[in-house]
Amino acid sequence: MSDLELVRSSQEECEYVHQRLQEYNRPYMDESMDFSFHIEDGGRIVAGIVAESTMDTLEVAFLFVDEAYRGRGLGKQLLLHVEDEARRKGMKRVLLNTYSFQAPGFYRAMGYDELLCIDPCFGNCRQHFFSKMLS
Repeated sequence: MSDLELVRSSQEECEYVHQRLQEYNRPYMDESMDFSFHIEDGGRIVAGIVAESTMDTLEVAFLFVDEAYRGRGLGKQLLLHVEDEARRKGMKRVLLNTYSFQAPGFYRAMGYDELLCIDPCFGNCRQHFFSKMLS
């Protein structure tokens, strides 16, 4: 029998773990779809969204806009694009979370309903969970 060892994961190893979980989930959930997009300026990524569907729900994992590009509507453009793509693919809702130092006001302005706020989550920060119906 081999010795088991607990080791910090690299990005590649995290992706492997995620892939294995998706394989395990497949018999219980419809095939997931990737809804990740980014915006480039001269070949450089300046904004991006990472999202994936689970059955009829789109889950946004990350939405990022480079600090130099904030205030130009890129986050709104990405989120609306992903919502439209999800709607076309039959998704019924979007779920996401954010922290108080990130963008809870942005998501409220985009029509998201706050489901839960953990206050405090860590330190003085709050964690906000949002949803939005697409139909």
